Amino acid sequence: MTKTRHAVQALAFGAATALGLPSAHAQGISLPGMSPDMAETPRSSHPPLARSSHKLFDTFTTERSFLVELRPIWSRQVQDETPAEARRGFERGAPLAGELALGMALKTPYKGLFLMGQQKTLLRVIDDKSFSWSLFHQEVGGGVRLGPFEPEVRLGLSIFTADIFHAEPSLQLFSPRVSAGVGVVLGTFRLDIHGHSEYLWRWFGPDYLVRGVTIGFRFDMPKPKSPLSYD
Repeated sequence: MTKTRHAVQALAFGAATALGLPSAHAQGISLPGMSPDMAETPRSSHPPLARSSHKLFDTFTTERSFLVELRPIWSRQVQDETPAEARRGFERGAPLAGELALGMALKTPYKGLFLMGQQKTLLRVIDDKSFSWSLFHQEVGGGVRLGPFEPEVRLGLSIFTADIFHAEPSLQLFSPRVSAGVGVVLGTFRLDIHGHSEYLWRWFGPDYLVRGVTIGFRFDMPKPKSPLSYD
């Protein structure tokens, strides 16, 4: 009987080895006649990284925010302009000339720096007869963290825009933008003040240059829990 029992244990051990069960044994699963010799895997909210590693826009470290931006804008026609229009320069086309932006912001902090990405939609009022809507607008940038103050610069691109200027409809693709400013972080809320310049590259009709001052508000969203968390 003793030989039979040893033979059964040897067969069981060989089968476990062939099926890759030693890793299960390391987690606390033992075969008959064997005892575990390794500690249980420690619990962790997310997989550890090397000290010099950093994941860009990682789900568990990135700060996600809902953003709302309001900005007055000044514009000037830069194509097919008359001498009088060239002399006037940038003007407020109407008392309500401005932009409204809604979207999401992603910020990845790294020591005293951070990287920023934004995706939003923009509604512009150039004057009382000129309107445009950038359905897809993207921005990327970065800055420095100085306590609650975060100066930053960003590059933007309006991928697709539909507009109508003085009864002339048009489309825009890849209209570029550059902006710079500072944000003030107050807990889960952030206030932004930026200046920007943008070139409206219209397919039909004259192009425009636009400048504006942004007042933005961001509201942080809760970070998702790791599927490896035991909490």
